[in-house]
Amino acid sequence: MATEKRTDSKGRELYCGEYERKDGRYSYRYTTMFGEKKTIYAHRLSDLRNEEAKILYLEHINISKKIFNITLNDQFEIWFAAKQNIRENTKADYKYFYDRYIRNSLGKMLIDEITAFDIKCHYMSLNVNGRISAETISHIQNVLYQVLKSGVERNVIFNNPAKDACKEFNRKHSKHTSIKSGMSVKQAEDFLKYVEKSEECMRWYPLFYFMINTGLRISEVAGLRWEDIDFNHNLINVNHSIVYHNRTEKQAAGLRVSNLKNDSSHRIIPIKERTKEVLLLEKKYQEEKNIQCNTIVDGYTDFIFLNRYGNVIREECVNRALKRAVFLFNSYLDENDSRECRPLPLLTSHSLRHTFANYLCENNVNIKVAQKLLGHTDIETTMNIYTSVSREYIEKEYYEKF
Repeated sequence: MATEKRTDSKGRELYCGEYERKDGRYSYRYTTMFGEKKTIYAHRLSDLRNEEAKILYLEHINISKKIFNITLNDQFEIWFAAKQNIRENTKADYKYFYDRYIRNSLGKMLIDEITAFDIKCHYMSLNVNGRISAETISHIQNVLYQVLKSGVERNVIFNNPAKDACKEFNRKHSKHTSIKSGMSVKQAEDFLKYVEKSEECMRWYPLFYFMINTGLRISEVAGLRWEDIDFNHNLINVNHSIVYHNRTEKQAAGLRVSNLKNDSSHRIIPIKERTKEVLLLEKKYQEEKNIQCNTIVDGYTDFIFLNRYGNVIREECVNRALKRAVFLFNSYLDENDSRECRPLPLLTSHSLRHTFANYLCENNVNIKVAQKLLGHTDIETTMNIYTSVSREYIEKEYYEKF
């Protein structure tokens, strides 16, 4: 049923909250956003409505402030809640870096008051006072940039102050630029020859050789089981990975079976005869040392690469072994005054994956085939790796072609 219109003594319609008083004045009753009941008065209806407009405008500003006057921590929670279609270990990493390095510092600031200078100062403080590496700061930057970008998308802030906050810092302080391109074919061959014969390093030879010649990510190597190897057809079925969770609130610290990085990471890749021999060499070593797989991760077991206690290998252990092997290799070159071999930079497990990409490039493997072998979704990623070929290969290609 329609509500009957109210009018004043002159026949003008009165809106909700408006009243004509007996003394001839007009009043407007309203409730503020905080629940307070208030009334304003005017001698004329037009003056009353001018005051009403001011009140509505001020209330709109107050409501906007209540909505948008938020801290970086508030924005992080909104952004993080929307991250539903990414791997759990990736989400755990995001939360870890934010909670440890941002939440109790920049996170308490209002999001619209954070400047690029604030972020740069924070990174500098982490590096100088906290002794945080440039590589870790780049991970922090990745999270912070995405959180602030989501604030721009919500019209909470007009621009992203983290856009270039890390660029200058990386240029001046990063020590890890040399490791991302991996080794050239010649460097890798010299390195593997040394590791195979070195009493201190030979234990790691099968793993290093396998990673250099397959290009698997360390999480994929850790999760590889004997049943994933088809020795009759020399094929590897890459269908899962093993990650270590130590940052989630819902799960206790420990190993987890994780989905692969993307659909393209699910792949079957061929292996050379020598790679198969190296796997059997690893199996023989474990049998001689009575090393048995003692690990069951979400129902998965019988993993190939184990430490001396029969547990799944961890990335930090592999990186430590690589660091030690590189140090010994470079020392060997110095002692023998070897000019044919070049000293190696710091290597990580991911450097070995890039070394495999260099193998493919220097052997003129088709770019689409390389993309499939490396498990890349975007061919641009493969192209970017292919552009970082060694100086020796560039010279060799030039002199052979011209």
